[in-house]
Amino acid sequence: MGKRVFAIGDVHGCADELRALIQKLPLTRDSLVVFLGDYIDRGPDSRGVVDTVLELHEYCEVVCLLGNHELMLREFLDGSDSKRVARFIYNGGSATLASYADHDGVFNMSPEHREFYEKLAYHHVEGEHLFVHAGLPTSPEEIDVAIHGEEMVWMRRRPGMPEPNYSKIIVHGHSAIYDVDIQPRRINVDTACVYGRSLTAIDLATHEIWGVERSTAPQPVYLRDVKDSRRHALRFTGAVPVIVMHEGKRLRFETINYSEIGLLMVPVDPKDVRVKAGTTISGTIGLVETATPFRGVVLRVDAGQRIAVKISVEQPGVAG
Repeated sequence: MGKRVFAIGDVHGCADELRALIQKLPLTRDSLVVFLGDYIDRGPDSRGVVDTVLELHEYCEVVCLLGNHELMLREFLDGSDSKRVARFIYNGGSATLASYADHDGVFNMSPEHREFYEKLAYHHVEGEHLFVHAGLPTSPEEIDVAIHGEEMVWMRRRPGMPEPNYSKIIVHGHSAIYDVDIQPRRINVDTACVYGRSLTAIDLATHEIWGVERSTAPQPVYLRDVKDSRRHALRFTGAVPVIVMHEGKRLRFETINYSEIGLLMVPVDPKDVRVKAGTTISGTIGLVETATPFRGVVLRVDAGQRIAVKISVEQPGVAG
């Protein structure tokens, strides 16, 4: 009898649920656990999730794949592109930063954890299964991470999409669903724990499933601004594109600074200052291909055409 292979879906900072799920699994020294990516963001304890995954390495074989949220974290840590930094922040990244805050409230990630994020693989093949975070844009034989890597962590299953018919069975997460979706050539294990559902593992040989329901209601978590106690979340400086739909017109802005719950922006065209304090606005923030929808209220418009916006905290990001 060969080793038992288990796949675990998107954890998203739900460390308590991950520990409870691992306790349920019939693991032995010969077992293989494949994590499908998205260990971090949105949930309360991203650092605790990585600690748990690293501890599991000491008991059995573990393969850790890259998710789109870890890719965004890499871009944030690189810091060279303000638009990609914003993409991380507006997709639950502040919760991850908060989990790495030290006693003074300052972001402080250990070298061990930085190495963990840097070494995550895009995919893994085990027997008849190919494991990947989001999916495959082409056949396994044609995959080139340099070309297809972005799609492998970002592509999304849409209703009505044809099922893959590749030489390997694709095991993935990223597209949140209520229950594990088992198709002849594809298995989706992301059961949306961070959104109040459950964290799931599956035995790939028997299709036996284990799950742990979310133990607490989802709550927003932010890295506090230790220099300004008036702010609930640390603000980041940088020019990030903002599109606002207002009175049937598409208005373009750029941020001066931003957080998950607020931003200060200026119009690209000075004639686009058409919004007034108290106005509810909606639009998108960030790069076009992965822009995050938002809704908020204009708090003020100053003489310098700077517009302060309070973002609705319940507005979700687009990244799975």
